[in-house]
Amino acid sequence: QEDHPGVQAERGEEGGDVGQGVGAAARVDAACGGNADDARVIQAAIDSSAEGDEIVFKGPCLINATITLRDRRTYRGDSKAGALIKQADGANLPAMLASETWVDDKPYSSDTVRIERLTLDGNRDNNTGTVGLMLRSWNSRIYDVDIFGTPSDGIRLSNPSKNGTLLQNTMVNSVISDIYIEGSGGAGIKVVDPGNSITDWTLQRSWIAFSGTSAIESDNAAGWVMSELHLYGVPKHAIDAHRCFGTSIQNNYIEDFGGEGAADQTYFGIRCDLQGEAGSTITGNRIHNFAPPPSEKAGVRRSRQLGAAPLERHRSLTTALPASSKYVYLALDGVNYGTGHASVTGNTVLGRGTKREIGLLYSKADGDSMSISSTGNLVDNVGTPRATGRGVKITKGH
Repeated sequence: QEDHPGVQAERGEEGGDVGQGVGAAARVDAACGGNADDARVIQAAIDSSAEGDEIVFKGPCLINATITLRDRRTYRGDSKAGALIKQADGANLPAMLASETWVDDKPYSSDTVRIERLTLDGNRDNNTGTVGLMLRSWNSRIYDVDIFGTPSDGIRLSNPSKNGTLLQNTMVNSVISDIYIEGSGGAGIKVVDPGNSITDWTLQRSWIAFSGTSAIESDNAAGWVMSELHLYGVPKHAIDAHRCFGTSIQNNYIEDFGGEGAADQTYFGIRCDLQGEAGSTITGNRIHNFAPPPSEKAGVRRSRQLGAAPLERHRSLTTALPASSKYVYLALDGVNYGTGHASVTGNTVLGRGTKREIGLLYSKADGDSMSISSTGNLVDNVGTPRATGRGVKITKGH
């Protein structure tokens, strides 16, 4: 392997790797200097590694090029606070960190990547168009990562590669957990899937705050579990999920949504359209529409830049909602084929007392039919507690 400044690999004697002899994993350190050479140092460390190795970032790092994440490796910080990776002013990268097959425009997904204990700073004030973490990988794990101030989405799961090449296989069976995404210019997490590749992920135990659009936008929620999420400061929709098929959206806390209040727009707390053939569950969610003052987002961004804890939130159910918008707290608003099936139980909706609010909305739209078990939901202080369209069968279950 070629030697690079800032790159160190722990190897055993006589060419063997530390601990297990020949073929065992090595730790490869990428030691940044906080300057324009950091992207080269990081990429050299990754490119010098072998499958199964662990690349350890020692920050702070300043990058001016997209970091390509090679497959079947672990990427982590020595500590989350000590592994800050920041985008340089004016770099305007398409992504800060990106899967190998996305960068290389391959028609198949990357695999078996683990990312943990990192902090990504997108430097949104001095860049445009950048995604923090661009994932195009199956059987992968993202844990304990902070992402803030990205000009575009915090995390994007993308079927199209950098030049638009579509997947011919899947990118399934992965976990995103214990992350914090704040102040993205786009969505906190976005799934872009014009095919049917990005299914069966778990997104859990995370916080998404003050996104530029929605907290979560997903073209394909089939087989997904979204649980124990805290979503707040949301201009558009909190969870906007499509193609629900064996999907579970459970035990999430939504503080607010639709904060931008654009004229003649409908905003959703939780929204999903259904596929036929498999049932979905939406259970135990708490959906509110508190109204933080407009100055709160700016205050949070300032505190984040200073490394301070977020300011105390000012939650209010008395401030008037924008007069020209509609708000739907929980919606199953379409069936794409066949009969859509879902169980909606034990959710809590607390509204603002206006006629422009709907607690629960069930509509098959142009689909064939919809069968819903809707029971045990508390819906208070909304103009319309439940709206049901034609062709929708409502039961209390058995």
